[in-house]
Amino acid sequence: METYFRQREWDVFWPTVRVRREWSDRYKEVAAPLFPSYVFVRLTEAERRRAVQAPGFLWFVRNERGPAPVAAEELAAVERLLASGWRFDPLPAARMGDEVEIVAGAMRGCRGRLVRKSAGAIALVVSAINGGLRVTVPNPAWIRVLPRLDRRRA
Repeated sequence: METYFRQREWDVFWPTVRVRREWSDRYKEVAAPLFPSYVFVRLTEAERRRAVQAPGFLWFVRNERGPAPVAAEELAAVERLLASGWRFDPLPAARMGDEVEIVAGAMRGCRGRLVRKSAGAIALVVSAINGGLRVTVPNPAWIRVLPRLDRRRA
């Protein structure tokens, strides 16, 4: 499906991670989707009607108003995490805690929700698909808890 979108020169983001897979005779490192079954694509209404013809396409993530938009900041945070080299674990359906912002390092300015205060683990949430990623910040001092008034913008 990603190839279908790229061939049409649509703005597509399909984040992948390198994972080690075992075959009967060997191990191999392969690219696997970070969010299985999800491809993020920016489309016009006309392009959206054509997108449903993509091989393997099921449907757009929707809410009561139609296709659910994903905030550009959320996808930018995922891109920055992938580029940062930090260790992380996928975290579908994250438990919500305090909203935080990373104030130092490669992920500076990214916001998420605190998962474990003692370990400096935060979740970067992609709200449209109710999923996210858990990343451990190298230094817990790099995390700032957002004031309640500031949380509405997170």
